[in-house]
Parts: sequence; structure tokens; C-alpha cells
Amino acid sequence: MGWPIMIALAAAVFGGLWWLGGMRRSAFECVGAALILAFAGYQWQGRPGLAGVAAEPEVSREQVAASLIALRNQMDRNFSPAKRYVTPSDGYARRGDYVGAVQILRGGTRANPSDADLWDAIGLQMVLAADGHLPPAAKLAFARAQAADPRHPGPLYFTGLAALREGEPEAALVAWSRLLSGDYRAGDWRQQVTVQVNALGQVMRGVMDAAPSSRMPTAAPQLAPQLAPQSDPRLTPPPAPPPRT
Repeated sequence: MGWPIMIALAAAVFGGLWWLGGMRRSAFECVGAALILAFAGYQWQGRPGLAGVAAEPEVSREQVAASLIALRNQMDRNFSPAKRYVTPSDGYARRGDYVGAVQILRGGTRANPSDADLWDAIGLQMVLAADGHLPPAAKLAFARAQAADPRHPGPLYFTGLAALREGEPEAALVAWSRLLSGDYRAGDWRQQVTVQVNALGQVMRGVMDAAPSSRMPTAAPQLAPQLAPQSDPRLTPPPAPPPRT
């Protein structure tokens, strides 16, 4: 019963804010991002099937990082040379040392420049370092992962997550829906993404249904991206290797 209650409460919150408070679209997107990220944390960290579970403290940044790393591991290949780099890199990331995590992965790309799992892991570590935003270096890493393996679900998923963080729930829903309908790697990640797609879709439909047409915004303001500084060269992907002759 946990998920229906959460979705119903979210729809009530959105409807009340829009109907009574005249909530603007920019505020709706920020609140939506916060609620859906809470849904993700609830799915990864919570135990909704247990009655009387005591409330836990606020989820820390390290816990969020560990949850996203665990989901990314479900998207990776089980047996790959990349694991010798990804596993220690994840250890650094769980402690919040994203620079060290990226440095380890960069060593892997020098040895295996066409390994999609390595590039996807680099992209995630950069997103975590940027507090959930998508800096240009992370976008480049995800592009290389997708070029190396178009069936890898990581680049599209984490790009959608960053879009949600930027206050663009529609873009996140489109990206995650493509994951579920497209030809991507099989894995347990599909179940978690399905839960998030359903939750996000129901919340957005609830908000649209609760909002009177006369108060619907005619245009969505563009939110300025808040990218973390990328001056540290250690957080920059290495250049692509020259073509072999």
C-alpha cells in the first residue's frame, strides 16, 4: 500500500499548491523533481511492505550515490574487464571522492577505450560530483558510452535523471519511457525504472487533472542550468583515441 499512498499524497500536494496557491510552472517542476527523487529513494532504500517501520533520518548524499551506483551496476555487463576499474572507483564514489573515482576510470579507458561500462560510470561519477546536474563532461562521457554500445541503458537513464534534477519532468519521462520500450540490455533495472515511470506519470497526470484550464501556464520558462565548475582537469574525460590504421 505504500506506493498508492505516496502517489495520492503527491497528487494532492500538487493540486492544492496549483489550485489554492497559483503555483507557477517553474515551482511545479522543482517540487516535482524533489518528489520523484524521493520516490526513487523510497524504492531503493525503503521497506514499504513492513508495517510499523520506524522513520529513518534524511537520506545522505552518500546514500543517494550508493543507490545510483547499485542501479548502474544492474545495467553493466556481469563479466567484463571494466570491473577491475569500476569496482574500486565505486568505492571512492561511495565515500564522496568523485575525483578519485574518475581518475581510476580514466585509467580503464586508456586500456579499453571502447568499453561502454567505463564511459557510463565516468558519466555517473561526474553527475554525482555536480550534485545531480549534467555538466558537459558528463554529457560527453555518456555519448561515448552510447556510441560504444547503443543498447546500454545507462546513458539515457542518467540523462533523464539529470533532466528531472534540472526541473524538466517531461524530458525525464520521455527518456525513461524510451528505455522501457526500446531494445536495451535486459536486467533487474527495468523493474525499478518501471516503478519510477509509473510514479512520475501518475503525479504529472494528477497535477494536470487538478489544474483548471484557465490557470494553466501558456509557456514554460527555461530554467538556467546550474552546472558545477569543471575547471578541475581530473574531472575531464580523456580525448578519444586516434583511429587505428
